[in-house]
Amino acid sequence: MNKSYSKLKTLLFSVSLTLIFVNQFSLASAHSSPKKSEHAEPMDHGHAKKMSHAKPAKSSSHAKPHWEYSGAHGPQQWSHLSNKFRMCASGRLQSPFNIHADISAELPELDLDYHAVPLRVINNGHTIQVDQAGAGRLNVGGKSYELLQFHFHSTSEYTINGERYPLELHLVHASESGDLAVVGVMFKEGAENAELANIWAHMPSRKGTNQVAGRLADVNNLLPRDKRYYRFMGSLTTPPCSEGVNWHMMQTPITVSAAQIARFKAIYPMNARPLQHKNARLVVMGK
Repeated sequence: MNKSYSKLKTLLFSVSLTLIFVNQFSLASAHSSPKKSEHAEPMDHGHAKKMSHAKPAKSSSHAKPHWEYSGAHGPQQWSHLSNKFRMCASGRLQSPFNIHADISAELPELDLDYHAVPLRVINNGHTIQVDQAGAGRLNVGGKSYELLQFHFHSTSEYTINGERYPLELHLVHASESGDLAVVGVMFKEGAENAELANIWAHMPSRKGTNQVAGRLADVNNLLPRDKRYYRFMGSLTTPPCSEGVNWHMMQTPITVSAAQIARFKAIYPMNARPLQHKNARLVVMGK
């Protein structure tokens, strides 16, 4: 009798989980953005499989896999460059994608507790990164994340309602338990950004680090006044493409001058991953 009762409980629990998943999938699918509005098509995973015969060059066991944004080591080959990169092709919550709100709701306020720290600019071979050790924290939904660094992509990796921007900023955070949270900010062409001018003046044109004496970096100057955001689950946009990243994309862009865009592109003409499939994930737009 006890065994039969236990089996019945297990069956009912499995059915409940299935119904919850189906309801969430239906909600996301009903409001998902039409593919026609996307400026770029998602990466074709099937095509990536067809190219799996192109083997990357062998490297020593201690060398990190070499990846790029184009060619034989580009996005369509990332999953084949290392077993650690398999999620780049197999993941269901990959970033970036075209952001289109499924629902509008009151979201928790982003408590962005940041302050200026000494300027340390890094050209890491893939982007321009500014270290933010000790610069503060993101507090949201009862959880706290330490700001680690911020970096840039051109053109923007995400699109919002089909619109692509010339530059995108990612503020990368981690909680004590290792959970990741990213705050994204879009740049539109317009007035010069004073904080970018400070960073651009000291960014290395080649791979390397520039510790700037007497200069500070204040990420507060790279945030819009309107802090409303889109919330969704995603991944890192670079290998290993790890999922479970909490994304907060600002709804309002800030400005960057044409000259500043050109300055970045002189070093990195294109360092954006192609759009991925949204699948059944839910995008919530804050009111």
